[in-house]
Amino acid sequence: MVSMYAYLRSWDIAGGMNYLTLSELTSDNTIKGSAPGDGSWANAYNIYQFTKDEGQLAGFWRGRYQAIGFSNQVITKVPGIAMDQSTKDRYIAEAKFLRAYHYFHLVRAFGGVAIVDHVPVGPEGNIRKSADETWDFIEKDLNEAIAVLPDAVSSNELGRATKWAAKFLLAKTYMYRAKWSQCKSLTDEIIASNKFSLYPNFYKLFRPEQEFCSESIFEIVSTHVGGNDRLSNCQYSEIQGVRGQYGWGWYVPSDNLAAAFDAAGDVVRKKATILYRGDVTPDGDEIKGIEAMDGASIPRYNGKSYVPSRFPSQYSGRDQNIRVMRFAEVLLMNAEAATHTGGDAATPLNKVRARVSLPSISNPTIQQIWNERRLELACEQDRFWDLVRTGQAATVLATQGFSSGKNELYPIPQAEIGLSAGQLTQNP
Repeated sequence: MVSMYAYLRSWDIAGGMNYLTLSELTSDNTIKGSAPGDGSWANAYNIYQFTKDEGQLAGFWRGRYQAIGFSNQVITKVPGIAMDQSTKDRYIAEAKFLRAYHYFHLVRAFGGVAIVDHVPVGPEGNIRKSADETWDFIEKDLNEAIAVLPDAVSSNELGRATKWAAKFLLAKTYMYRAKWSQCKSLTDEIIASNKFSLYPNFYKLFRPEQEFCSESIFEIVSTHVGGNDRLSNCQYSEIQGVRGQYGWGWYVPSDNLAAAFDAAGDVVRKKATILYRGDVTPDGDEIKGIEAMDGASIPRYNGKSYVPSRFPSQYSGRDQNIRVMRFAEVLLMNAEAATHTGGDAATPLNKVRARVSLPSISNPTIQQIWNERRLELACEQDRFWDLVRTGQAATVLATQGFSSGKNELYPIPQAEIGLSAGQLTQNP
């Protein structure tokens, strides 16, 4: 159980480069950043020139299946252990939630994949299922988890799954499958529960003090353990932190994203999302960084991953939880579903806009909701898949080299196809 959660912050899940590369670098939100000449391999993702042998693909695939393996250890072996039945049921439900979480990332990236639901793994580990079969498996795991998971957890268990986290992921699954009535109904339920609300200050929302605040539904815990780096192994913020000051300076907001904020008159979220060299943050830190950045005329950094200098481990960012599920996204999913079901899309959308002092929209179009989703969730690892999901990728990413019918899915790592003796089939 401990390994199952601890592995969430590992290099191959959320704390390393493959997650950031596949989710944002192929989008119009971010560019490589860092110093010129540093890690030039990454630029291939921004212009769709990566190959099926590239290491980030291998890490993404390998990490997810190792994580699924941790869940399967619990699901397979806990039933035979003598313990309190309610505790046993909860452990299994948490494992199913996390297994669904990892399969959600796999199916978005690769389409249908091999479904492994037990240990030891036999030949089924090499048999690729369809995307629909994979999505069905995710839904089944989440529904079974929802039936058992607790409504809330105590303060010493923050970071463990609740039924609301499982409902969030199920609603997002419905959104990706265009099951709009189910998505609308489930997001209505989350909103009506009154368990969550938008944190009023968008900048402060991403600082360590606001971890598990009113807006939080699920976070990956990252806590610095003094004197033990092996327990403080999440490098999510370190990779994106201000180069030479707080981190490495990778995966920085693009000029395209900055222009989108400007076009929307979105001053609040732009200032919180993009830290330019020379800025002084509300926490009083001057952003110095480096003078020359790859691909950027004015060096800039992801403000959401910035950890203020008042934290002793700010350079590595190990005191910065990764926000995975926020109530703002529930409202935006609800608004998008409402446009398909004939419901009220304006109310949930305008709650998100009001938080950052933007005027309300009386009859929002689907494009306006998509635009809002981009600005609200910028650099939070959804943009590429949102563009594919909504059919915008071929147009929006054309100048980067996106090819329709090819780049909607990533190539399965060629090494994995070799290990399967050719049973795993490659994507177009």
